[in-house]
Amino acid sequence: MCETSMIEPPRIVFDADHRRQLARLASHHFLNTGSLIARVVDSDLVTALTFLTISRANVRELTDDGVGAQDFAALEAVPPDELRRGVSVYAVARDLGIPYETVRRHVRKLRDKEVVDAGAEGLTIPRRVYASPNQIEAVAQNWELVRAFVADAVRFGLVAPGPGAPPHADVRRQAVRLSIAYFLDSLSVIGRALEQDALSAMVFLAIGRGNVGHFVHDPVTRAAYGSVAAIPPDDIRRPVSAYAVSRGLNLPYETTRRYGLKLTEQGWVERTSNGGLLIPASVVARPSMIQGVVDLADTTQAFLAEMLALGVPVEPV
Repeated sequence: MCETSMIEPPRIVFDADHRRQLARLASHHFLNTGSLIARVVDSDLVTALTFLTISRANVRELTDDGVGAQDFAALEAVPPDELRRGVSVYAVARDLGIPYETVRRHVRKLRDKEVVDAGAEGLTIPRRVYASPNQIEAVAQNWELVRAFVADAVRFGLVAPGPGAPPHADVRRQAVRLSIAYFLDSLSVIGRALEQDALSAMVFLAIGRGNVGHFVHDPVTRAAYGSVAAIPPDDIRRPVSAYAVSRGLNLPYETTRRYGLKLTEQGWVERTSNGGLLIPASVVARPSMIQGVVDLADTTQAFLAEMLALGVPVEPV
């Protein structure tokens, strides 16, 4: 049993409105997480997202339960199968905003790979999958992404460190469970803002990172364009190629190109004269997008508070 205690999450205080910068940093972490998931689970991002959604549903009660979360917080503490709760294909499709038949096809693929079981109570990912060496390594890598995210948020003044759980405790598996929940919740936030499915939201975010990702670590642009109202003009945005987006997401080029074309036709993205993809300031200023930034910042604020309370180290990695 892990020796952590449940501590009230520290209150995060913004010295000013840094919500756009926080959302920008969150998107950077979010896409790095998505790339890791695609490498570990399946190169098809929809298959990987299906896997994650099943995983979250299986251990949702355990993740939210104080005692259970402590008992299975450590890297090697993989919960037994009897504690997992099955989930239906319909529920997975609903959570992802992806057609039922599409999700059913990806579930079949996961079953063929023997990483998902289908029983009377629904779909589950068995303990043997999580206890495998590659999954153990994936949890360790995800933990490092979370550490870097928390450290950057503290370093940039977007979150106050505050008191937390003992930093020596092994809470890596619980942190990653919460990270998966945060990842899927963030995907839902972006999907609502765009009225798009999960994969479209991922491609949109990747284009956005290519356009303004250089702002994240630059103190001047970070200060100038950190608030919700401070929308960077088009002339300082950098167009990004579909090829670069596909590489960043571990997504097939043709799939990326098709989704980029769809977003362009719907008016979310523009194609520049040299063929690059750009999300213009006029799109970023739409009310739904403004609300999306606010919601993503709120979701991120809650996640960072959980991580700090859990005892995630705040020193640079």
